[in-house]
Order: sequence, then C-alpha cells, then structure tokens
Amino acid sequence: MAEDTRDGNSTPSSTPKNKPKHDFPKSQVGKLWDAFGNPEEPINVLPGATYDPSREKPKELTMSQSLSSITMKDFSNFHRKPCARDSLMLGMGAGFGIGGIRGIVGGFTAIWPACNWAVGTFAITSIISYEFCQRRRVNEVKGMKEAVELMQQLKVKKEKETEQLKAAREAEAATERKQKSWTNLSNYKFW
Repeated sequence: MAEDTRDGNSTPSSTPKNKPKHDFPKSQVGKLWDAFGNPEEPINVLPGATYDPSREKPKELTMSQSLSSITMKDFSNFHRKPCARDSLMLGMGAGFGIGGIRGIVGGFTAIWPACNWAVGTFAITSIISYEFCQRRRVNEVKGMKEAVELMQQLKVKKEKETEQLKAAREAEAATERKQKSWTNLSNYKFW
C-alpha cells in the first residue's frame, strides 16, 4: 500500500526536491557570462593558472602525443560540434547534386567518374562551409565580447550619472534646508 502523504517523515525518494519541471532558456546576459565569465568575479583564481617565469618552460607536444589524445569518442561525437552538422548536410546536398548531374549527363559509362565528382564535391563543400561557419562564430564571439565591454562601460557611465544626480539633489536639499532654517534671518519679516 502507498504511504500516508500526510506524514511529515516520509519523502518520496524517486523525485528530487526543488527541480524545475522545465528547463528554461538563459537570458542574453547569462549566455554572455557563460561565454566570457562574470565581470564581478576575479580572473585567474585557480592556483597555477598564471605563468611563473621561475619555473621551467612547459614541454612542447609532439605529433604522436597529440594524436594519442584523440579518442574514438571524439569521432563518434563529431556531429555534435558546432557547425559540423550544417556543413555535412550542405556537403551531402552539393555532392548528390553534382554527382547526379554528372551521372545523368554521362550515362552508364560515367558512373564511376560521377561518384568521384560526388565525393570530391562533398569533401570540398563540407570543408569550405565548416571554415566559413567557424569564421562567422569567431566574429560573433568578438562582437559579443565588444558588447560585454560596452555594457560594462554603460554601467559605469550610468553609475557616475546617478552619483552626480544624487550629489546635486543632496546639494539642492541642503540649500533648501538652509533657506528654510530658523537661523536664516531672511526668513523673518519685520513690518
């Protein structure tokens, strides 16, 4: 039988507490903080993250060491990397189109050359579109970095303006208090 839910000691163990039902998208500021870090947090807080000239220089990696760092998981998850899916789809479409046209125009004698054209077109189109997409992403990151810097400058400018406005209001209030003060002789009328 089911437990009594009115009992304060029983908690369902299968459902985690305080977990939202839906994952909501982050705001633009949250995405910028994920990309560039929170401007309020200090940079290089990890030990050993800064360069120490007294220590020896780090070793350079050889080609065999860099190739050994590549795992089979990297190849199986290639399609999840940014720009990879779009460039592969564009390459497949272009390869299919060029290979199909080449096969139709050439007939049965041109099937193997049509396949070669299709594979070549796929490879070239995929590589070029991947590089264009990566360049576009780099430019977007630069633009986001500039936007973060401009937002920080705007924040500083607004803080200065509010401080100046607050100081002006305080000065105005002080002069008004002085004018309304009982020690100010101009407030008294003798007639």
